[in-house]
Amino acid sequence: MASTSTDVMAGSTPLRESSKNRPARTVKEERLFSRSDIEPYTHTNIGLVDFAVHVWGVKREHAELIIRTDFKLDRKQQKKYDRVCKIGPETGFHEPFRKMSEQLLYALAKKLPQLPRPSFPHVFWDGKGVAYLKRASGDAARKGKKPDLLSYFTPPPNPPKWPTTKGPVEFKLFKENALASIPEHQVLPSVVEVIPAATATASRGKSKRSSANKIVSAVCSSDETNESGKRTHSSAGLGSEEYDSSNKRAKLVQSHLQVGSYAVECLASTSRYYVVCVVIENYRVEVLYFDRTTALRVIEFNFRAQVGHLALVLYGIDFCDRRHAGFDPHLQAWPPQSSTTRVRPTKAMVAKRAKPVESLIGSFFEFQETSKPTEDIVMRDADADKSKVEEEDTGTGEVITHQFRVRKVITTPNSDLIGRGTMVCDVQKVLEGNKLSSDHYALKLSWPLKVRPSEIEIIDHLRAKLPDLCNHLPYVEFSKSFTAQDLDLPWTKLGLTLTAANHQERLLRVISSKLYIKLWKAGSVEAFKQAWLDCLECHERAWEEGDVLHRDLTENNLMLYRKKDGNVKGVLNDWDMASFKNALGTIDRLLAAHHRTGTPPFMAIDLLSKTPPPHLYRHELESFFYILLWGALHYDVVAGVRHRTLTVMEKWDGDYKDIGNMKIAFFNNYPTAQEIFKHVRPEFQGLLKEWIIPLYVVISDAWRSRPMELNEAAWNAYDHETLNGRLTFKTFMAAIKMTPRFVKSDNVKV
Repeated sequence: MASTSTDVMAGSTPLRESSKNRPARTVKEERLFSRSDIEPYTHTNIGLVDFAVHVWGVKREHAELIIRTDFKLDRKQQKKYDRVCKIGPETGFHEPFRKMSEQLLYALAKKLPQLPRPSFPHVFWDGKGVAYLKRASGDAARKGKKPDLLSYFTPPPNPPKWPTTKGPVEFKLFKENALASIPEHQVLPSVVEVIPAATATASRGKSKRSSANKIVSAVCSSDETNESGKRTHSSAGLGSEEYDSSNKRAKLVQSHLQVGSYAVECLASTSRYYVVCVVIENYRVEVLYFDRTTALRVIEFNFRAQVGHLALVLYGIDFCDRRHAGFDPHLQAWPPQSSTTRVRPTKAMVAKRAKPVESLIGSFFEFQETSKPTEDIVMRDADADKSKVEEEDTGTGEVITHQFRVRKVITTPNSDLIGRGTMVCDVQKVLEGNKLSSDHYALKLSWPLKVRPSEIEIIDHLRAKLPDLCNHLPYVEFSKSFTAQDLDLPWTKLGLTLTAANHQERLLRVISSKLYIKLWKAGSVEAFKQAWLDCLECHERAWEEGDVLHRDLTENNLMLYRKKDGNVKGVLNDWDMASFKNALGTIDRLLAAHHRTGTPPFMAIDLLSKTPPPHLYRHELESFFYILLWGALHYDVVAGVRHRTLTVMEKWDGDYKDIGNMKIAFFNNYPTAQEIFKHVRPEFQGLLKEWIIPLYVVISDAWRSRPMELNEAAWNAYDHETLNGRLTFKTFMAAIKMTPRFVKSDNVKV
């Protein structure tokens, strides 16, 4: 079994970075934007007036009036600001800008008294370049973010928090002739044709800033997910001066990455549809919008010459209410009114309702749906061996309200910006009289692609095809989907030219299901093994008889519950990335350039490559092995604790290249594997000997059976789908000496 460290599996090579080096970011920040690939979904040249109308809710005539009004900046503060432009430091911008903003809003209220004023004016929190806010996305234990200014409804929270900020303002100092003059008479158009960002062309060397016909990317993504394999350079704005495009481009890209990372935190910290960010480079201002589908960039302006434009930005931020700041109206701070309990709201309650929810924990979600006519409903009885089919009369056209109180946040969105943004909460149902259910449920909110089969469709299909396995499939209590139009997202009103290249339609999908237990809380190694085995066999039946492949197997998606008799049942959860067998090839080819399925530590080696192949069943078997190994290394199943990632496994949780190379070395060189096996917890030593090492041998031997690609005849004759029959459900079960309980013998692929 042992081999030298120089051996390489047949047909495999270490994964390499592209020759185009990525920006210096941590590996998880690398995945943050490279996986989402914001650039193709960025729309530029948005008129400021249009933006103010459709995003902030300002009336068009008011927005146009503000821009036309002759405002002056406070001279004393402007001199301070000019001094910072020349000598820095960057944090020196904060105070004079805040004071100029206060003076400008005061002047606006005095000159234009007919404009409505906000009920709760905004206030800027100033981090002074030293204050860090704890992360809400991904690994919260990592170092926090350091925004320059954050806008809040008054009064601001102390200390500042992501869930209630209207949005960040970021300053950048550019010393090389940044103060280019702009004619005082030059006025931006209120409506500009929007050109799809996907048509952007790269340029090198010197370039000119153009006012309306230049395409700009909001974020320069890594070439790992860029279809063309090239980065699109940034260039935009007003004025006609020449400048060093290479230096300028890098600075612009970095500023967009920075505010994009703040938008990630805003979206991950609560239930929110979109975030507006402002980037100010000396006197140049750019307003950006981010949601889970789209990024918008407003035409840049120079606020030294165009003070009215800055006044409109400040008024929009100040004027916008909770909904127009992007906060989810389904989320409330206190219990909704029930039909049996009527409480007259106090002034304090009304004021609180008008502001964002300060914390998800203890807050309430409310959704409504229209009931369907009488139909046969498959009842999922967790304590029955089979599902029951009963007739349920729900009436016709009745509005049903579903209310949930958040008890705990189970999963926060990862560090992606445009993407699924999945959040899962432990909730209780709100019953009549505002009583809470004794049972707990998992409330999942995510933004899947509309073109994909819905998770509900997949689960219902599998329950119908495999009624005897309902115990091992999620029990969904409630679900509802919202389109961008349903949610009234601002970009739907901007007349964007949407194409397959610059837009992927997503839905907000809400699912309430039975709350299951994580694998690391199994209670014993035997219960852990039983849950894992149940999921493995359920997965096989779903593939062979249900024609569905899960495609997103992770430690969080293999779960369990305990029946009343104490027995454990494994549940294969989270089917939102699943695909039907007869559509796998088509869907994978369509989405491969924009979205890679799976969680990196548990992804098959093939799928970690720069151009991953179609997702195969054997890739899922490889993921099952990684979950088993990960649990044996990190889980205290008796105490119910998942320990932090071991040092020896840190590169398994890094970037794709590192993970792929570590896994290749792991299967190629047994001493490398032994170094990992040494860290298996004492209670899992039996599992290591009986299951993990035998499965390791199966996968390693299967990989070694691959012919060299140079041998074209052998390569073409080889069965890559099962590695010549060596990596199948049958070989998996034989390795661990288990007889399939759920799978019919004629369905087992040899």
